[in-house]
Amino acid sequence: MAEATGRGKGIAYIHWGNSWQLRSFQDFRHYLDDLIYIHDLPKVDLSAYAAVVMPDAMDAAAPLPYAQQLNAYMYNGGFLVVCLQGHADWLDIPGLKWTPGNCRDWLWWTKGEKLEVKLSEPHHPITESLPLSHMSWHWGGSYTVPEGARSILEIDDGSGSLFLDFPSLPGGGRLLLATLDPHSHNGQRFMPATTRFLQSFYPWLNRELGIERPLRNRFTYLQCSHVPSEWHPEWIEQSLKQAGFEPLFAPLARLGPELLGDTDTLYIPSSHDEFFLKSRADDLLAFLEGGGNLIICAEPCQPWLPFMAPFHAVSPRPFSNIKVRVRNDRFGIFADLGERFDGWQGIFGQYARGWSDPPPGAIWLTDVGPESDPKPADWIWQHPTLTGRGGYVFMHNGDNMTRYPDHGPKREALVANVAVALRKLSIGELLF
Repeated sequence: MAEATGRGKGIAYIHWGNSWQLRSFQDFRHYLDDLIYIHDLPKVDLSAYAAVVMPDAMDAAAPLPYAQQLNAYMYNGGFLVVCLQGHADWLDIPGLKWTPGNCRDWLWWTKGEKLEVKLSEPHHPITESLPLSHMSWHWGGSYTVPEGARSILEIDDGSGSLFLDFPSLPGGGRLLLATLDPHSHNGQRFMPATTRFLQSFYPWLNRELGIERPLRNRFTYLQCSHVPSEWHPEWIEQSLKQAGFEPLFAPLARLGPELLGDTDTLYIPSSHDEFFLKSRADDLLAFLEGGGNLIICAEPCQPWLPFMAPFHAVSPRPFSNIKVRVRNDRFGIFADLGERFDGWQGIFGQYARGWSDPPPGAIWLTDVGPESDPKPADWIWQHPTLTGRGGYVFMHNGDNMTRYPDHGPKREALVANVAVALRKLSIGELLF
């Protein structure tokens, strides 16, 4: 692991306001510290950062007014990461030259063909984290390899490099320069290889800088009702520990900034005091604003957070109305639970008997009600913030999930599955 090259400790991400850049920052915000609008650079002391990332999808002219500042950062011990397809003339790197060019066939991946790129020899250490498959989608130009640079990825005929490392610049700085465009395609939700690239790259960059991020494993079960099976379900601690969490059981009266500051995911069971929770709404919203996650089991009568809505029951006739069906399992929550996961002791209807309207942007996960008019029994939503750092809410419109499922090889796995999905979303292993 290399020492952090800059004088600072965090990682800045400079954007031009492009939605693809912003969405990629949101996806990998766990590994980044500050989101900086490029035209705000004159007000920013870049020496405060161990690394500065300039993602692709940047307008070619946008960096030009700030070239002196960016080069000064790099030549005074900073680590600059630049993903610009040939629009890096402002970089003060002697001998660096870009040549336009395209891959032979943009649809190579649909035809069983190989993209004409290869890892440079000897392999750069970064390739232990980013294999060739994570760097293969297309290319749109190449660079020469100046003195002092090391190629990571190149065109297979040796005519140019697509990914370069300048590990020891004068002044102790470092530059990673790529013609690859992972942020734009990941932000467009187009080309899975680009997402794999970023899912590998940002953890590597943090390790390379010696930056350790929190594991987001702190899970708090809010004890709301003194019924033994609700107060401290006997199995839940073991289930959560097996999934890598550090579970804490805390009485409702402790809910406040101190408790929320010590947790990453807060679980609220279904039998709770709506008046008390509403009195703590500001604390819960601040928790979400800062990236905390909520798992809420509720059939709200008086919604106690602004994005919640009143509960509506579905007609119990015909009986099939209250059979919960999985609609969208993109987060892998229900995949291993079996079709009868919602039948506690074989009885349908306790898991969920109705729904509440989700806020805009929520993802509808399960259906309840008639097949001709289904309603969302479970939904997931990200709390919106200006920086995209908001936490996630898993809303279960029904009974306490600690009792489901109660049979099968994955018995009592549901709560842990939800918590794992939220953790993966928080650190970019899953995308919302």
